[in-house]
Amino acid sequence: MNTQPLILVVDDESSIVTTLKEILEDEGYRVETLSNGSKTVEKIGQLIPDLVLLDIFMPNCNGITLLEQIKKEYPNQKVMMISGFGNISIAIESVKKGAVDFIEKPLNIDEILSKINFLKDKKTKNKLSAEEIQINNLEKLGVIGKSYLFLELIHQINQIKNLNYPLLIYGEHGTGKTLLAKYIHKNSNLKDYEFVTVNCSTLQEKNIITKAENFFEDKKGILYIKHINNLSFTVQKNLLNLLDRYKNQEQKIIASSTVPLFKLVQAGVFNSSLFHKLNITPIEVPSLNKRKYDIPLLCDYFLKKENQKHKKSIALNTKSLRLLRNHHWQGNVTQLKNTISQIVSLSEKDDNVINVTDIINFLGEKQTQLIEEQSFLRFSSLKEAKNEFEKKFLIYLLKKNKYDIKQISDRLDLTPIQLRDKLLKFNIEIKQT
Repeated sequence: MNTQPLILVVDDESSIVTTLKEILEDEGYRVETLSNGSKTVEKIGQLIPDLVLLDIFMPNCNGITLLEQIKKEYPNQKVMMISGFGNISIAIESVKKGAVDFIEKPLNIDEILSKINFLKDKKTKNKLSAEEIQINNLEKLGVIGKSYLFLELIHQINQIKNLNYPLLIYGEHGTGKTLLAKYIHKNSNLKDYEFVTVNCSTLQEKNIITKAENFFEDKKGILYIKHINNLSFTVQKNLLNLLDRYKNQEQKIIASSTVPLFKLVQAGVFNSSLFHKLNITPIEVPSLNKRKYDIPLLCDYFLKKENQKHKKSIALNTKSLRLLRNHHWQGNVTQLKNTISQIVSLSEKDDNVINVTDIINFLGEKQTQLIEEQSFLRFSSLKEAKNEFEKKFLIYLLKKNKYDIKQISDRLDLTPIQLRDKLLKFNIEIKQT
């Protein structure tokens, strides 16, 4: 894998493009070029460059408008503007809109190399290279990504994976918290020992403590406590006692939560001592909508898996891939995976190329089914589904009754205090009437 920084040059002046390409390649950069600004966003999605050098003025293309479009679709994409003589004020305006810097024409070679030197910063290069080495291990587990946020996440995990402290992983449903916990296990100094999962959404609470006790007494390795936010206050105290009692260098605790535990502590529904014991090295997994850069990679990965499974050769053309990339994925990676699975399994041809019309028709015809299935996929237990329904029902009642606590509590046969406790439990804001 070539880890040299990749630069995309977008300029309609062939002399500028040729000069930049020669200079940058001589300095060890990889360079791709475009003379048409209209294809820039599409090209970024294909290449995932480390830097875009973008001319401010091109025929039929406003560089500032294009910059805004790039930053909208790829918030973390680094863009440096190429400014002609007399356009400095516009170039400065572009920096305010998200550009990292600008370079002026006529080109000053030393200035250009100085301004892009951050791409070759030894610290950054070593850091990214270290994460790139882990890509194959990640892909084996289905954890896919090369975006800035993703590599930052992996870097953070690699920094703390061998620390003998509890690790707390936050993230929305479907972001891959369990896969990351397994990745930590396989790449830590405990990889030769067991990985034991305790799912707080599916196990009865007495069985949760029993399984945890068995781990601490008889096993070495990692105990993964999934959906710890679903534990009752009593079981939280029992778990805290276990953590205080057992301190083994060959045992590590990883817990995951779909909601910030600190908010539950503030609401009085999560044990503060347990929170502080677990929150030593917190990790937050970004939603798929925050790292859309990775969607083409994920689509490619899931397509290969599904084609192999169904013995087909289904492909996505560029426009359909862009449509999927710009879609809002409420169910995150899990929803995207399920969508690709349905596209492949429902395709009538074994070698069909899926276009935009196919995607729109598919999403249109299957929208109700998709929403329903994705809502089910978010839950791993009846308890979790009931909690979600209860939360939405409470929000509905609050809006319908104009946040009249007394009126709502009477309808639900609860005291106002009991109702407020429920609202705090689900982190529902109580507006003043």
